[in-house]
Amino acid sequence: MGSPDTATTARKGVHWTVKTNYRLRAGSFAIMFASIVLHGWDKAYSPALWSLIALQLLVYPHLMYWRARRSPNSEQAEASNLVIDSLLFGLLVATLGFPLWITFTVYIASTLNITISRGTRGMLLSQLAFAGGVLVSITAFGWHLSPATDWPATLLCLLGNTVYMIAIGITAFARNRQLRKTREDLRLSEQTLTHRLSDIQDLQAKLQEQATRDPLTGLYNRRFLDTIVDREIARCHRDNQYMVVMMIDVDHFKHVNDTYGHPGGDEVLKALSALLLEKARATDVPCRYGGEEFLLLLPGMTADIAMVRANQWRAGFAEKVTLFGEASIQATMSIGVAVYPAHGETLQALTRCADLALYRAKADGRNQVVMYGPEMG
Repeated sequence: MGSPDTATTARKGVHWTVKTNYRLRAGSFAIMFASIVLHGWDKAYSPALWSLIALQLLVYPHLMYWRARRSPNSEQAEASNLVIDSLLFGLLVATLGFPLWITFTVYIASTLNITISRGTRGMLLSQLAFAGGVLVSITAFGWHLSPATDWPATLLCLLGNTVYMIAIGITAFARNRQLRKTREDLRLSEQTLTHRLSDIQDLQAKLQEQATRDPLTGLYNRRFLDTIVDREIARCHRDNQYMVVMMIDVDHFKHVNDTYGHPGGDEVLKALSALLLEKARATDVPCRYGGEEFLLLLPGMTADIAMVRANQWRAGFAEKVTLFGEASIQATMSIGVAVYPAHGETLQALTRCADLALYRAKADGRNQVVMYGPEMG
């Protein structure tokens, strides 16, 4: 006997087949007991045989249910119960002389039950167990055949078969309906999970975008620049390509802020950012470097083309009018240009050279594009 805690644990883990088979077993065994009583009422069955029949058909189902509920693995215990059912039925019908309808009923019921639970393997185990029970009976009591079954027992067997098949059908229907509901719940849960995963991915993408974009201008920030610049330099080195770094600064930006306030200055920065995004190639990396400073990383671009592009941006920005309330703001920008690998092979070296070129553009009157030269160092 196990402890109360063990019994409680076992009951919590009882498999659904244990309860289902208990109801089927208890009901069908009781009907079979009544059939045998009708069949053997006028037979010379000994009191010992009647006692064994009563134990098997009236007491045994409850013992097997108790055994399965107490087992740590109730499903496995119930599977062995079904095999024992077949063994005992083979022993019973052989001892009674194989009465036709009783034999047919117990054989079909035991085979069907274990086949539903265990498939082909269970069906084969049932045949072996049934045959084993027959052999035990023949060995112990000898072989005798008395297939005739009186009509009351025959009718009760037919009724029992009918009730048993209907019960099996109702059980199968209930399980199928439960399985359909479970599948539908799982499908809905899967859809919900898919939507949530999609929302999470969208949120991650937005967070990633926010982590790599400047919130005011929408350009990349320095964090993103630091993550890609080594890869871009390595690619240009591998493909024997140039790469241009441009440093851009809004001229007299302090004057813009003093005149129109920081919101007015922000509008100018956004206007410049929109111009850079509009004219940039898919491979270009426009970044807000800090304050009114911008950096452009232009892989695969030569110095001559870079100067043309920089002057186009410079001229376009000078002509651009930024509306701020009732005011119209115009500003200019200066650009310093450095080229990989002539002016440096790291971002630090290239930005230093582009900064020096930008300083020269400021010193020479602003609103200019200047390429770095060795004399600037």
